Amino acid sequence: MKTHLLKILAFVIFIPSTFFSQIKVEVKKETGENAKKVNGTITIDLSVKVDSIEIPVEKGNYELFIPSSQLKSLVIKKEAIEYKPLKMEGEEKRDTTKSAYRESDAIAELIFRSNTQYILYVGVTGEEKVRRYIIKSESDWKWTTSFGANAVFLTSRSRFISVNNAVAENRDGKMMDLTPSIMFTFINNQRNFSPGFTGGLGFDFEELSVFAGGALGIGQNIILMAGIAVHKQNRPNTDYTVGQTIDSSVTSDNLNKMQYRVNPFVGISFRFDKNPFVAK
Repeated sequence: MKTHLLKILAFVIFIPSTFFSQIKVEVKKETGENAKKVNGTITIDLSVKVDSIEIPVEKGNYELFIPSSQLKSLVIKKEAIEYKPLKMEGEEKRDTTKSAYRESDAIAELIFRSNTQYILYVGVTGEEKVRRYIIKSESDWKWTTSFGANAVFLTSRSRFISVNNAVAENRDGKMMDLTPSIMFTFINNQRNFSPGFTGGLGFDFEELSVFAGGALGIGQNIILMAGIAVHKQNRPNTDYTVGQTIDSSVTSDNLNKMQYRVNPFVGISFRFDKNPFVAK
């Protein structure tokens, strides 16, 4: 009895398999130089009748096997699963990149990368309707849309003022700008704490700001960010220089103008189930 249990345990550890009533996915993890590779077999049982089935698999190289004399035809289509668009709602688009046709034994090699999908159209002897099998691998990394606020730290705070009809330089007392923003972050949603990349747009109802940098996702719903911001600031007008004599009609609005500048930022954003700025 103990020997049988050891054999079963060894099988589970070294040859893990995923069983669906119609498809068996067997994965063999290799050691040594090929330790990072995942190879296995995918076996389709045509004796179990089904119109359509969809299963996920790990990335790697697989041999496809359909051991049945009932096989009449097989069409294999390879597709790339696109990431969802950067918006609150949207359908997942797919693009066909490869098509092949096989008959007889129907043994083929299926290579799965991140977000790879194969659609198998199988014709079975005695059946008019073609069966469809979808086998795909999906990345743990996804785009997440969130809303929050970014604090932009002003590295240059100089401004021009008029003193006794001459241009003088002064230091602005404002150290940062706080901007509401919508952020798009690429993180691993399978982890509670995941580093990633983020980019987004800030809007203060007057000027547009652009953000890009690193991010840390916490529980998928809170994202901490830091990076570089490009936004407009009121800075000295290059038409004037310090000490230049000016007319009394020239004001601070003439001596300074809004200019796009690059500054560091930190921020926090939150993932909601819908756009919080849209009225119900």
